[in-house]
Amino acid sequence: MMNWILLVMAAIVAVVLAMLVGGAMSPRERVATRALSTPCPAADLFALVRAADGPPRWCADLPGMRVVHESPPTSVHFALITDDGAPMGTWTVHVTETTRGSTATIVETVAVPNLLVRFLRSIGGNGARPERFLWAVARELGVPATVDTPTSS
Repeated sequence: MMNWILLVMAAIVAVVLAMLVGGAMSPRERVATRALSTPCPAADLFALVRAADGPPRWCADLPGMRVVHESPPTSVHFALITDDGAPMGTWTVHVTETTRGSTATIVETVAVPNLLVRFLRSIGGNGARPERFLWAVARELGVPATVDTPTSS
C-alpha cells in the first residue's frame, strides 16, 4: 500500500516540476492582440473604451485599469494594476474608422513572474482578458460584432 502512495506522490511532483520547467522556458513578457469589428461609429466606440478607466461596471472582472495617455479619438493607453496596486502590464487600444463601421484593436503586454501561471498561459490563456473586454464592449454597444486575433501583414 505504501508503494502506491509514494508512486502517486512522485507522479504529482513530476507534473508540478514539469510545469515549473515549462514556465521557466516560456517568455516572461506576454503580448496578445485582439480586435473588435462593429458597425457603430468610431467616436461611440472610443467613448466606451475610454470609459474603461476603473474598470467599468459592465466588465467588472478586469483588473484595475488607469488611463496613462490618450489621443482622442484614436487611441488610449491603460496601465493594468493588480489588486494590491502593483503594475501588471499595459493595454494600448487603437480605434479606427472602417468602411463598415469601426474597429478597436487592443495590444496587451503583461509580465508574468509566476512560473506556473506562465506555463498555463503558454498553452492557451494568452489574450483572454482583452477578448472578454471586447465582448463586453460589444454587449454594451448592443450591436453585432466580431472579435478575432488580427494577422500581421
